[in-house]
Amino acid sequence: MRIPAVLLVMFSLLLPMFASANSGGVGLGTTRLIYNAGDKQASLDVRNTHTTSPFLIQTWLDNDNGVKTQDFTVVPPLVVLRPNSENTLRIIFTGKGLPTDRETLYWLTVKAIPQSVEQGANTLQLAAASRIKVFYRPVGLKDKANEAYNKITVSLSGGKLTLHNPTPYYLTLITLRVDGKEVKPLMLSPKGSSIVPGNFNGAKRVSYQTINDYGAWTPLVSKNLN
Repeated sequence: MRIPAVLLVMFSLLLPMFASANSGGVGLGTTRLIYNAGDKQASLDVRNTHTTSPFLIQTWLDNDNGVKTQDFTVVPPLVVLRPNSENTLRIIFTGKGLPTDRETLYWLTVKAIPQSVEQGANTLQLAAASRIKVFYRPVGLKDKANEAYNKITVSLSGGKLTLHNPTPYYLTLITLRVDGKEVKPLMLSPKGSSIVPGNFNGAKRVSYQTINDYGAWTPLVSKNLN
């Protein structure tokens, strides 16, 4: 089968990462972004570790429903990132009418489009899109963000395991285990609840960790099921 001159393949990465040292590539300086309502802007570092190839960087934000939003302006929205270079993107909130008693979730996408290849070259050209969470955090929330992970409550009824988040923060659970058996991670919305898929009739204990503002794991929490 004949290989096309240029095949453009789009793929998304749940967590941004730098490419291997041998090939180089584009990566982000963080895995999540907290936008405090009292700040004029937030910043995001984007780095090109490739030694010879430039990339066109395109950035935008979606709301939690996957629709592009006008609540933020990215400066610059398009920029050429030269080999072995870094640029700082400025994210500026321009929206209004968001809840003041809890966080609002957005998704920021940074697409790295490689330099075009010459006509006739049999080359696989990859455009990588890194996607991270952006949490818009209102001023004056009562609970402390660094203590929220410990306030999750758990309940078991009819084999259904429910996790409750009474805090105003989004909480991403990792290493979630029931009686020592790992189950699928999930994210709890502010002041919301989520049922863990599966039947947990007779389960005695739940343990978990969450991801803090800096992308690190919080201490392990273990709770009994009544």
